[in-house]
Amino acid sequence: MNNFLNPLSNPNLGAFKDPDSESDVEVQKHVEGRTGDLIDSFNHLIHVCHDGQEGYLQAAEHVKSTWLQGLFQSSSTQREQFATELTHLVVGLGAKPDTGTTVAGALHRTWIDLRTAVTGQGGDDAVLLEECKSGEDAAINAYETELNKGLPEHIHRVVQSQYHDILKAHNQVLEMYDAFPH
Repeated sequence: MNNFLNPLSNPNLGAFKDPDSESDVEVQKHVEGRTGDLIDSFNHLIHVCHDGQEGYLQAAEHVKSTWLQGLFQSSSTQREQFATELTHLVVGLGAKPDTGTTVAGALHRTWIDLRTAVTGQGGDDAVLLEECKSGEDAAINAYETELNKGLPEHIHRVVQSQYHDILKAHNQVLEMYDAFPH
């Protein structure tokens, strides 16, 4: 099929943007001089997402309930997707994104290992839910901090969307935690 008529074989079709458009100029002005700050913000959130990804994976390995195991694995995958989305934004700014997790996240996962070892083989689902809730609290705080920095609109929308999904995950973990006797 003719490339002109088939957008799948012509990735440039419709990709032309008017360099003088007001919205592009406005975004460029908002980003100029703040690229370093934006990259720092993204890298911080990337680390937070990787912390969540690893924490949920670890919780899925220790939890007794197969339903919670599925929930934790799904949440881990979600955080991986968030990190990937943020990584693409950093690359779009012409920078190299950070990888890995934070020291605080590693300490938190070590604490989970310790708590599950003390409570017995396979851990205690309520303990793991409590630790996931704590991790979610940290993620919410990190996202709120970055959202309050006055991000450019197109970036704000991405971070805000992820933030709302994290709030949903937090509420789900909290509901599950409240359902367990402790």
